[in-house]
Amino acid sequence: MDGSVWVGLAGTLVGTTIGGGLSIWASVVAQNRQTKATRDLRVEEKTEASANEAITQLYVIKQRARDFPQEHRGLDAWQKELSRLAAEMEPTVLRLRDDALRERVEEVLGYMDMVYELTDYPAHGGSLMLPSEICRYGLDCLGATVRNQPLPAPSQAMLKAREIDAFERERMAIAREEADR
Repeated sequence: MDGSVWVGLAGTLVGTTIGGGLSIWASVVAQNRQTKATRDLRVEEKTEASANEAITQLYVIKQRARDFPQEHRGLDAWQKELSRLAAEMEPTVLRLRDDALRERVEEVLGYMDMVYELTDYPAHGGSLMLPSEICRYGLDCLGATVRNQPLPAPSQAMLKAREIDAFERERMAIAREEADR
């Protein structure tokens, strides 16, 4: 055989090997991309499902917060019910992937443990509707996340709740200092 035939065969063999290797590499890359896309889609679906579940639960809490008892003796049961509903929502909140969203919803749920204080300080902006308005802010945050929008700024209700919380913490610190004397 002539040398040019050997060179032609070698070139063909090298070209086939390189082409086959590139084809296998491209298949592996495409499969990895598809696997990642599938995994990302599952994560997105789970995240949206958690947010939707949180919306449903927080809406129930909001509705219960609006049912302020007419008689003073029903106040303790009402506050315990709101605290129980907030505690039941905690596992759902833990599944929220966005840290800022999770912190805001946890803050909203934390205020459900101090409903009496939120409704009993009219001088600091407290009102009977404040717990419900706080829940509305939590719903706004969850809705923004589901719609892929930025989280809203704290509402007036949240600012009032923070003010009342700070006042209550200060009052408790003073009470502890006086008890220590």
